[in-house]
Amino acid sequence: MRRSAGALTSVIALVTALVLAAAGIAAATDVSADAVWVEKSAGQKWALRAPNGKYVRVEMNDTGQYEWRLRAVSTEVKSWERFTIHTNHPGQNITSLRSEVTGFFATPELGDAGDRQGMLRARGGNLGSWQQFETAFSPAGPGEKAGSHWVTFKTVADGYAQRYVGIDADGTLRTTSDTPVKFLLEPVYSSRNPGQGTPPQVPQGPVAGTRLDVMTWNVCGNNNDRCGWSDDRAGAVELTDAIRARLKVNGEYPDAVFFQEFCEKHAKPVERMLESETGRSWDVRFAPIHNRVDGVDVQKQCAMGPAPDRLDRGAYGVAIAVPDENTFYQRYDFSSPSDKEQRSALCATIPSRTVVVCTGHLSAGPPYDDLTKDGSWRIEQGQELRKLADQWEDWGYRPVFGGDMNVVPPALGAGVPEGGPSSALVPVYDHYLECSQGDDPTKPRAGEFTANGSGGKPTRKLDYLFAPLDANFVDCRVSATSGKSDHWSLHGLVSLPAR
Repeated sequence: MRRSAGALTSVIALVTALVLAAAGIAAATDVSADAVWVEKSAGQKWALRAPNGKYVRVEMNDTGQYEWRLRAVSTEVKSWERFTIHTNHPGQNITSLRSEVTGFFATPELGDAGDRQGMLRARGGNLGSWQQFETAFSPAGPGEKAGSHWVTFKTVADGYAQRYVGIDADGTLRTTSDTPVKFLLEPVYSSRNPGQGTPPQVPQGPVAGTRLDVMTWNVCGNNNDRCGWSDDRAGAVELTDAIRARLKVNGEYPDAVFFQEFCEKHAKPVERMLESETGRSWDVRFAPIHNRVDGVDVQKQCAMGPAPDRLDRGAYGVAIAVPDENTFYQRYDFSSPSDKEQRSALCATIPSRTVVVCTGHLSAGPPYDDLTKDGSWRIEQGQELRKLADQWEDWGYRPVFGGDMNVVPPALGAGVPEGGPSSALVPVYDHYLECSQGDDPTKPRAGEFTANGSGGKPTRKLDYLFAPLDANFVDCRVSATSGKSDHWSLHGLVSLPAR
């Protein structure tokens, strides 16, 4: 399915930018499936300009020993020239380059001799040592595209001499240089994620009332030994089965689903499951969380999948499932500590209802991301979340949003003192209605517990659903079990009045 997307310049900054298994080898027949999974991502795309002034592309028409080789021969940037950058080494300058068109990682042919020795090919199915490079980034000068960086790539593969990536006379990229070769990394956007823009205008005239059934669940899908997934990692089959088991409330399927701690390449399998289970068409989109490397936001990678195949599961972040009518989706980046995870939100429109739905995942407290006693980073992120919802209201959409906020409610009745991290949600509650409040924003800012279980029951509320103040949450409930997660799913049926 082809989707268009946009990005806006607003109060929230938009990204312009394991010891692992051995190098996996992808076959040509694998490309279509893997590339479609990657296509569901709203992650930052990049182009790579070589010292010869040409852009690097994946040679999709080459066959045999040259299949999918990287060559600096293009004068424009299309799908063959787009890449994403990934890391599973937070705090280190170790990154990987993934082709958008194949969905696989650039891999040097270190074990080959002759004409293919050291040649880079976009065929790495797993993120092993062959697919990883020591990278050095430095900001480009004012004459280059905004957000561009100079970069060098040096191999780190076990058992092989470290070499820099350079180019041959015919533009082929090869890891044979003993000295650094600088490439220019330029931010680019596909048709699904242009650099700037606003969503389609809402129809003129009255907006009809509607009901929206929404579910949010932190699936704990990455690498957490408290969550019970096979090998501590959610596989696609396990994950889709777990989501399916909690979809229905009062016999009804949700109209939108928010996910946190989700792996990128599970978006397409979840979409297929939703379509099979509900008999309706769905669109599932993904937005990565980043690590910052020398000022460049690099997508954080999910740990490789469960045994026995231990497949690459793509980047780590948040996802959203909406009806297939969606024509506009957009990622936002929250302000985050530069040396910690760069947290994200993701919004998608539901045009027939004049609604936008957004999910987000705020920074975690100590000992993880927000190490301040007063929760200052989460407080700033809460303000940005409120402003994000306000922006959509200004555009004429009714925002319904939520996810894992990583703070308990700002309610004295819930045993929470004034100030501190919980005040992060005060500006949100001041302008929006939370699921547990029903139709009365003066009700306590509390609600049922949703996370951090003990004895089979949740012990804190960390998950939320919000809607405009004139809405009415007809139903709001927490799932009976957490399933394979440390969060229980939260379900809300919200009535949005006509306007």
